[in-house]
Amino acid sequence: MTRFGCQWMSGLMLLLGWTALLQAQGGSAVRPIGAITAIDAAARRITIKTDAGPQMSVQFGEATRFLRVAPGAKDLTGAAAIPASALSVGDRILARGANGGDPNTLVADSIIAMSSADIEKKQAAERTDWEQRGVGGIITALNLASLEITIRAHTAAGTKPVVVALASGAVLRRYAPDSIRFSDARLSRFEDLKVGDQVKARGTSSEDHARFTAEELVSGSFRNLAATVVAVDAGRSTLQITDLATSRRLEVRVSPDSTLRRLTPSAAQMLATRVSGGSAPGAGPPQSMIDAQPPLSLADLKPGEAVVVSSTNSGDPSQATAITLLAGVEPLLRASSRGGRGVDIGSWNLDLNMNVNSP
Repeated sequence: MTRFGCQWMSGLMLLLGWTALLQAQGGSAVRPIGAITAIDAAARRITIKTDAGPQMSVQFGEATRFLRVAPGAKDLTGAAAIPASALSVGDRILARGANGGDPNTLVADSIIAMSSADIEKKQAAERTDWEQRGVGGIITALNLASLEITIRAHTAAGTKPVVVALASGAVLRRYAPDSIRFSDARLSRFEDLKVGDQVKARGTSSEDHARFTAEELVSGSFRNLAATVVAVDAGRSTLQITDLATSRRLEVRVSPDSTLRRLTPSAAQMLATRVSGGSAPGAGPPQSMIDAQPPLSLADLKPGEAVVVSSTNSGDPSQATAITLLAGVEPLLRASSRGGRGVDIGSWNLDLNMNVNSP
């Protein structure tokens, strides 16, 4: 899951760690969080791209304290003192100090760092765990009395129903209707789930894989659009498409978080087999297959070309922000038209958005 791989959940855990660290630090000092984009050792200045958006210049001096913590740390237990020279571009830091004279400058008393290498290792471990202990699919039924849902899950042997029950203390989160960023996902309740939602859960499967007990579950209401390209405006990062199901035109915005890929013929055929409900020998999880496809730029798209666009359900049906945009999809469209239903590759939207905005 490149930018959207399984780092969505590891990203969440890292975010929770930063939140706990902020609470542990206390006080009213300025405390920006972000990734290091430049280090000027001579000027004793670090530039970060903050999670809030703008860049910030962090000044440090002889008295500034530098600490390194493990990704996901909720307090400073186990933190190690490090020199300023141990920081690298790409590391994430939480800086604490006073305003340096303008809103984008901070004079740091202390800097808490998580190394990019440690974050990548944690994300890789989280992704492996979600792939090994995870299940995903489309909700087909809800049982409020037993707090169970039934999903249509995609497996190597084809689609099958799986009953998902919630473990005691299970954490539920839901994508915001206007955001494809997992960091914007909100704590939710069982009552927020709806038939047709996509879900991804991590937990324990029964021996026959017919039941699953979820420790964590994330859901979202998405739409998959099979469409043809009308026009592309690469400068505005938008394209106009015609929805093949409704013949309506809409505008799709592509953000830095969007995943754009062109399917190879073999990958398209494997996914088409899944759409038809069959088995695709040798095919891995949909997200892994799509991650491995060649990158696509908007400028590569031509009017009349077929695409599949996945987005969150927003309030304006004439606009969408792409989670995923796939070209080379003709086999998928043929398979879905034969089955009389829309393009459905299980929980691919959730799978593909896993590393968006991981702290």
